Amino acid sequence: MKKLILPILFLLMVLPAMSQGVATISGTVTDTATGNPIPNHAVVITNDSSYGWYYYHTVYTNDNGHYADTVAVPPASQGVLFVQTLDCQNFLHQHTLTYNPVNVSFIADFEICYSNSPCHAAFTTQQQQPLTVQFLDGSVGGGNIREWMFGDGATSSLVNPVHTYSMPGYYNVTLSIGAPGTTCYDVVTHTIHVWDSTGGGCQAAFTVTSDSNALYSYHFWDQSVGNIVSWNWNFGDGTSSSLQNPAHVYNHAGTYVVCLGIHGSDSTCIDYTCDTLVVGNGGGDCEAAFTYYADSSNAGNTIHFIDQSIGNIAYWNWSFGDGTTSNAQNPVHTYATPGYYLVTLSINSPNQSCWDVTSDTIVVGSNPGCQANFTYVTGPNLGNYTAQFTDLSTGVPSSWQWSFGDGTGAIVQNPVHTFGGPGTYYVCLTITGNNCTSIYCHNVVIHDSISYHQVYGQVFAGNFPLSLGLAMIFSLDTNANFQPFVEVSTIDSNGVYYFTSVPDGNYYIMAIPINPTGYLPTYYGNTISWELATLVTLGTPNNPYNINLVESDQLIPGPGSASGQINMGDVSSSMTDKINMILMNAQGNPIGFTTVSETGEFGFSSLAYGTYYLHPEMPGVTSDQIMITLSAEEPHADIVMTFIGNSILGVRNIASQVNQWSVYPNPVTENLIVSIDMKQGTNAMIEIYNTTGQMVLNNMVSLNTGFNNIRVTASSLPSGIYSMRIYSANGLIFTTKLVKTR
Repeated sequence: MKKLILPILFLLMVLPAMSQGVATISGTVTDTATGNPIPNHAVVITNDSSYGWYYYHTVYTNDNGHYADTVAVPPASQGVLFVQTLDCQNFLHQHTLTYNPVNVSFIADFEICYSNSPCHAAFTTQQQQPLTVQFLDGSVGGGNIREWMFGDGATSSLVNPVHTYSMPGYYNVTLSIGAPGTTCYDVVTHTIHVWDSTGGGCQAAFTVTSDSNALYSYHFWDQSVGNIVSWNWNFGDGTSSSLQNPAHVYNHAGTYVVCLGIHGSDSTCIDYTCDTLVVGNGGGDCEAAFTYYADSSNAGNTIHFIDQSIGNIAYWNWSFGDGTTSNAQNPVHTYATPGYYLVTLSINSPNQSCWDVTSDTIVVGSNPGCQANFTYVTGPNLGNYTAQFTDLSTGVPSSWQWSFGDGTGAIVQNPVHTFGGPGTYYVCLTITGNNCTSIYCHNVVIHDSISYHQVYGQVFAGNFPLSLGLAMIFSLDTNANFQPFVEVSTIDSNGVYYFTSVPDGNYYIMAIPINPTGYLPTYYGNTISWELATLVTLGTPNNPYNINLVESDQLIPGPGSASGQINMGDVSSSMTDKINMILMNAQGNPIGFTTVSETGEFGFSSLAYGTYYLHPEMPGVTSDQIMITLSAEEPHADIVMTFIGNSILGVRNIASQVNQWSVYPNPVTENLIVSIDMKQGTNAMIEIYNTTGQMVLNNMVSLNTGFNNIRVTASSLPSGIYSMRIYSANGLIFTTKLVKTR
């Protein structure tokens, strides 16, 4: 079939008439039990991407339970929007909204369970046979649903299940209870010890005593039962011993997980046990603790901290979570803005023999849930060097203070500002009101152009026009501060794309098929690599810029899979979903691709066992190529990459540093446990981000060789969905999703 020729005259008539459409969504979120409004509750607005464009935004209800969002939709278009929120049982509620040019205003109200759950999950265990445990439900409150997770991948919905494990050890068992349609929902997790006594009833156990004559010196006493012939101690600091009753000296104070493994005389009896040892606390005679209260003045931003530690304490060190510290016993600290802060107290005795530390997240201010945010547009209709700013803040602010990064500012909600010339300006918006203050800053790129251009073309998949896809135009930007000009256009059923307001400059154009069948994202110049693509220079356009999609080699399906995360580092998160992850076979030939989500996630399923390469593709960005090998022993690969400057750097699988890890309970209500079995100790940072990308909690931790249990206090976090990131300087990095319920 002969390729269609783009009707230039049609575009010249149609393009000047195109303008951006807007859909507005608002509503209230109320409690089904009381009818009261639910404040500071997350509502997510997304769209059906099959219509050729993408939208994802999280807004929060104000004190009256009201939320609102404005969605920029393609001009003169129709499509579907989804409005979603989670209730107290972690059930998803959704409104499906169909918009068109005459129907762009919607009200989407939610009535969900919110009150504290009347149910309480609880259970006990009895082990009377090797590896077999009887679970006894002790929950109260009337929930008629039971969901057990035994910590080894097995589950049950019975009330009092009996479960047999394949090997002895420690397992994190979770019980979830609930009653659909009610506020009854609760989750509890306990770590249980499963023993194996098939070889004469052996069971590992030990006690610890400190040596008063030497600092950080301890004696370990075997208390195991059975006919034991060998002992294997792991002291949690990278050292071990095969003695029955060893002594050990630690180099530093800290918290260590000590484990003892035993073997019986007939080699069929094996057991092990672990316990946490706090080194440097003088035999347990001191413990760090504190409480706090807000001063009634200063809108609750001034906090009084009261030391409640026990023991012979001589030194206090406070970290207030905003970069400031104090050595006072009972300090008073004033925070600059409301919010959630992780406060840490470390204590020491006069001779440094007693040491302890505790942390807690505190709420500062009466309304810490607000968040400043804005977007901006430029174009020929606004004038040269001019940008129009739109406030997207949440929390019902009453005043706005703009700083445009050129020495000028404004106090209106949605200003239009003309800059003195081209460049990158650091624009900040500060919102106040309703006992809340928040600041958001973003780089605004003003281009050196007094003329804007129409750029268009046609995309072909073989001999036929591509019927569904996206086109992107990127300015060439290889600076360390990666801030390219980017526009996205839908590709219509005739394969046509168009950009209406492109300033002078050098650009790459890319076409991305949606629901591809054997084709890859392709640049103008008919290549999948930006380094080999044809650079478009404006000035004078040379339309049409037609693109022929590159075909992929065959992808052989199988039982393997790969998934991963791209962390954006110091690059704007708005660039994440502009990345395409290319999958190549062992010969380096491309066999498929997937787009990266706004949260940086990507994945490939149904892969045959073998060797593959993953390559993130974005114009102007150099990227690592990560090799993965899938096999029956390792059918899944996890890959983590970080976008820093104008490079995407990769880390292949954390298995080289970590034996296993888990985060529980999830959903979490109060305390979260991060369980990591490390092959080698390191210092690491734990960070939690909300759906807008704002970091709401961070904590530096020491991970010892062996088993680590880290408690993270999540009680002060609002209900919603979060991302947790754990990383270290020597390459350890992994992420997981969290659901916080009340």
